[in-house]
Amino acid sequence: MFINRYIILPGGQVSLWALGLLCLAVLGFDVVTPRGLAAGILYIPLVFCSLWFIRPYTPVIFAIIATVLTVIGFVLSPPGHTELWITVLNRVLTIAALWFVALLVYMQRRSENARQSSENKLQAVVDNVLDGLITIDERGHIESFNPACERIFGYMSAEVTGQNIKMLMPEPYHSGHDGYLHHYVSTGEAKIIGTAGREVQAQRKDGSIFPIDLLVSAFQLNGVRHFSGIVCDIKERKLAEEKAALLSAIVVSSDDAIISKTLEGIVTSWNESAEQLFGYSAGEAIGQHINFIIPPDRLEEEEQILARLYEGELVRHFETVRLNKNGQSIPIALTVSPVRNAAGHIIGASKILRNITAQKEAEAKLLLYTNALERSNKELDDFAYIASHDLKEPLRGLANNAKFLEDDYKDMVDADGLRRLQRLGYLTQRMEQLVNDLLYFSRLGRQELAIGLTDLSAVIRDIESMMELTMKEQNAVITIPRGLPEIICDKTRVTEIFRNLITNAVKYNAQEKKIIEIGCIGEVITGRTVEKQVFYVKDNGIGIEAEFHEDIFRIFKRLNSETDDKKGTGVGLTFVRKIVDRHGGRIWLESKFGEGTTFYFTIPQEVSYAAAA
Repeated sequence: MFINRYIILPGGQVSLWALGLLCLAVLGFDVVTPRGLAAGILYIPLVFCSLWFIRPYTPVIFAIIATVLTVIGFVLSPPGHTELWITVLNRVLTIAALWFVALLVYMQRRSENARQSSENKLQAVVDNVLDGLITIDERGHIESFNPACERIFGYMSAEVTGQNIKMLMPEPYHSGHDGYLHHYVSTGEAKIIGTAGREVQAQRKDGSIFPIDLLVSAFQLNGVRHFSGIVCDIKERKLAEEKAALLSAIVVSSDDAIISKTLEGIVTSWNESAEQLFGYSAGEAIGQHINFIIPPDRLEEEEQILARLYEGELVRHFETVRLNKNGQSIPIALTVSPVRNAAGHIIGASKILRNITAQKEAEAKLLLYTNALERSNKELDDFAYIASHDLKEPLRGLANNAKFLEDDYKDMVDADGLRRLQRLGYLTQRMEQLVNDLLYFSRLGRQELAIGLTDLSAVIRDIESMMELTMKEQNAVITIPRGLPEIICDKTRVTEIFRNLITNAVKYNAQEKKIIEIGCIGEVITGRTVEKQVFYVKDNGIGIEAEFHEDIFRIFKRLNSETDDKKGTGVGLTFVRKIVDRHGGRIWLESKFGEGTTFYFTIPQEVSYAAAA
């Protein structure tokens, strides 16, 4: 079908049969009248009837029908007395008039359709826009109310059309609206109209008050002033802003460092506690890769955490180490959560970092107590072993010599007897010294340290003074390349450390000139550990083979044979290690056999010695 079956009139639908009857009536009239009569003009109303149809090409169809009927009428009508050329010209002009009218109707219909299409599109935009659109007249009466407004305010369009716009306003806007609108119409002075938008309160049908973002503009149509308002319900946005503000306040006031980053590791937020913990301001941190606070040997941790985040996993209480701005290591407990977008996709991560330095210090103290207890137990075991084994040596010697004295020298004491008696005395003294050393070693683990500020340079001078005669006899000298610092320690115990190390450096040295160097190094790297403020005692003596580097610290352990007048008890280095341990430090050595030995040790200044005691 090229045209609708019915035409639409104000009274209802008219069948196409009515148009067909019109065509037959005009054709019949044309047939019964002479050819000279321009009866085809009667088809013009038929062409105008196309205005009642929707499709713009309907006038063309009706013009074709009228042209065919005009030709048929010419053929069937009686010849009459008019000349043929006049009759033909008459018909041609009639057909031309029909097509001229059809062209005018066609152009008008196309213009109407274009306007209607534009209006429909505009109405579709108005009906489907997410924001509410309201228009009012100069009196404030609502003229239009789009579906978005119906959704926002709860009123249907028919309920509000013609009503005053203030019905959508709570106080104080309700009372002041008419006066403001009248003032604007009278003076043109605007406070809201024509501005970039304003946040105000609105009222729904149920009486609830909610925030909106309102943009009002004035326009004229046919010389009459109107006003349009664009309304955006911002309740959800306000709630989100309040929630964000609350979360922001929590983040800002948190004692824990809170950081967020993208999946690529770029820092996107950095709270005040993070600034305090790491020393970087938010401006310095945001935009950087998170690796700037991660030690190089722990970068793999970040990759492992990201892998767990991709699975949607929450990483809780992960203990690790991070670096502050000064490069110092900070022990932390790390909690990492995935950050998702509105679609639920993971787009980043948020981190809560808690400084657990105090916790680690407490754990270190607990470990210190545990180790002290273990050492004490081991010392008891060593004591039992010594009591059952090493102490038997002088006792057996004493017993044997006593028996020799009884069996061989009952009646007289000659030179040999005197020697044996001297030997007996020596063994008795040795036994006493062994027992004394053992008791002293035991006390080292139980007595509290007498902590105080100690000048190490003065300590070395005192030792040189006490050993002056020995140093001259052995042609030994002490050198100190740089002055030694003052430290917090037990002066008496630390003096023993240096005295024992200096004594051994002189005693186990075959050089013609014995040189002992004493100093302090700011930092020493030992494996993966960095030791700070390291003291050392270096000699040019006989050296110690690598397999004995640990044995020399065992109690009563001696590596070299000695004459009676030089023989010691083998506890000096044991005492040294014990004293260093009590100060929370560490001792180790570097040595090449035949080339000398260097003993290193630390006396940490941040350790609580009272607790260690």
